[in-house]
Amino acid sequence: MRLLRAIAGNAAGAAIVLVVMFLSDSSPARSQTTDPPTDSTCLDCHDGLNRSLEPGPHRLGSEYSQPKIVVACVSCHAGAEMHVDNPDRETITTPAELAGHEAFVTCTQCHLAHIGLDNYGFDVHAVQEMNCTKCHRIHVDDKPLLLDDRAEYCLPCHQEAATGFARASQHPVFQGNITCLSCHRVIKRADNRPGYDLAAICRGCHPAEAGPFPYEHEAVNGYSVAEGGCTECHNPHGSENDHLLAQPTVHLCRRCHAPVGHITAHGGIWADYNCLVCHTDIHGSFVSNRFLDPAMAARVGGDCFRTGCHALIR
Repeated sequence: MRLLRAIAGNAAGAAIVLVVMFLSDSSPARSQTTDPPTDSTCLDCHDGLNRSLEPGPHRLGSEYSQPKIVVACVSCHAGAEMHVDNPDRETITTPAELAGHEAFVTCTQCHLAHIGLDNYGFDVHAVQEMNCTKCHRIHVDDKPLLLDDRAEYCLPCHQEAATGFARASQHPVFQGNITCLSCHRVIKRADNRPGYDLAAICRGCHPAEAGPFPYEHEAVNGYSVAEGGCTECHNPHGSENDHLLAQPTVHLCRRCHAPVGHITAHGGIWADYNCLVCHTDIHGSFVSNRFLDPAMAARVGGDCFRTGCHALIR
């Protein structure tokens, strides 16, 4: 301050003081009002990247006359102000290179539904800190934002499922009839649960097993401790047994049905019979609470009902 007073004693010094005051007062004001770079500024260097956004919903708002939602380069790429002065890779944020939560914060500026559905923090993909771009692409040549239409991007992480699709009995994912997303919903916490939710998904393609039936098989309805529903008996991705069964039929049934009585009653010539030879309506029945086939005698020989061994209703 003493130096400034001494300088200010003459006209030249006063001019210097005014210059110092002007610079100190005006510089912060200029930086605070600096607008972020426009799309055209970005495209001066990144020519053509706007065309990769045109097929999808991330088309730049500057290309519309009245956009409902304004999407700009700086909406996703933070640090653009510094990047204009120093066009280094380190001065700009690329969402695809961020950790899972950081990418999620960027994307949910617009995609609020993922917050409302409690997706992040509860979903297993969030726990693994997976970036949104593990499944989605933003700069695309066509409209879909998924990495591929068949959801094969799931398989590098889910190797066990991929192995299942190559087994003798399998869901036809590799054949292109369905995709992982036909059964799995990854953006809603409630749909990640097994049991009744999973059975509802299965019944969408398998309505004949859906019922409702007067006589239901408890295992189908997921009454077990694990709430497995359909997966109590079936491996949904694939199995070496017919019909995606987790085990050969007899062994599978005996997991719940005590074996001793069944072996005694079905000895002799019946010992090698598959359970499903007689218990045909295993998912549920309209006529028998034992899930027996009314035409069983005609098919297997003898008269199972008249002998007194069996009745359609116990």
